[in-house]
Amino acid sequence: MSSFDVIIVGGGPAGCATALSLVRNAPQASFLLVDNSDPTQFKIGESLPPRASQVLHQLSPSVSERLLRDTAQGLHSRCAGNASVWQSPDLQETFSIMNPYGAGWHLDRPAFDESLREHVRSFCTNREAKDCALVKGTFSAVEKDDDGTWTVVVASNGADMQRYRAKWLVDASGRQASVARKLGAKTIKLDNLLAFYVVFATTNLDRDSRTLIEASETGWWYSSRLPDQRRLVAFHTDDCDAAARSARNKETFLDMLHQDTTHISQTILSNDYRPMSGAKANYPRCTSAGSSFLMPFGSQEDHWCAVGDAAIAFDPLSSQGMITALRGGLSVGAMLANQTVGCATPVEPEDIASVMKVFEEVKKDYEKHKDYYYTQSMFHGAFWTRRK
Repeated sequence: MSSFDVIIVGGGPAGCATALSLVRNAPQASFLLVDNSDPTQFKIGESLPPRASQVLHQLSPSVSERLLRDTAQGLHSRCAGNASVWQSPDLQETFSIMNPYGAGWHLDRPAFDESLREHVRSFCTNREAKDCALVKGTFSAVEKDDDGTWTVVVASNGADMQRYRAKWLVDASGRQASVARKLGAKTIKLDNLLAFYVVFATTNLDRDSRTLIEASETGWWYSSRLPDQRRLVAFHTDDCDAAARSARNKETFLDMLHQDTTHISQTILSNDYRPMSGAKANYPRCTSAGSSFLMPFGSQEDHWCAVGDAAIAFDPLSSQGMITALRGGLSVGAMLANQTVGCATPVEPEDIASVMKVFEEVKKDYEKHKDYYYTQSMFHGAFWTRRK
């Protein structure tokens, strides 16, 4: 049975950032990253704020360089700013040229996630050691041995069960927090927001690279241009709202889109966008989009912690999910470097308590800003009164 300093379950941005931060701070540390993602499947969550480039550079200069190179080649696109209909029927705009960090990104999210995994694979290959690996498989079970070591069971693609041991365990499995829940942690939901989304395609040239947001009586709409002449449209509402039932059907989703929005509807119609179809394009799709946090985030005594959406998940209106996942991975990786093999010069944070303090500060700041933005809406329906 292979043994590691750390096992990370989840190969998204949070998991990859944790692995890269760990070996950046402690190159001799060993880790196993367990990933079960499908890079051919569309994934929502494509907005990357401008300041993320600094975090990526901290993980490794090659990571930020790869993002810029992929963007130049058309794999990702830059975001020119935000345009929203929220406080009034008038369109309010902010431009990236006014942002000290520059323009953000509208990502090909599966490609971006895969590029992070490639950086992890590259590190493991260059080290030419068996104590550093990324494996394809699904987390199945976890148990703690008498000596305090974790044993993790992973189902490989061939359905074979593999067992791995580690001193520390990190849950980067996303909102499902599959590892932490098996350890007895609870996900506390602050609301029941859902996101229903459709990816459109066109043969026309769409020149609008802004993020578009429009509030409506029953929720709010979001749209961004994607690479390869595609555009994402997402509708956010509560699971108890009648609009949630209507949004599950393609025809009623489109009816709502054109009835409830002005600028997003105009963008779709003027560029002759059509909903994508096919085996892997069964739209609309629905995903959880509410605010939640894990209790507890981890345990110093038991040597485990969560990161990314597994630890704390945000309403998409905040655009905080990706940047917090990357920053969280940066912090957790540094903490693990201190806790496993130690650093010649200790870096912050040094322990679970320090990580939890950072998460609590992020959570408090997020809730304050979220409450403010929702109270600014010009609508007063049930969706909005639940937030005011």
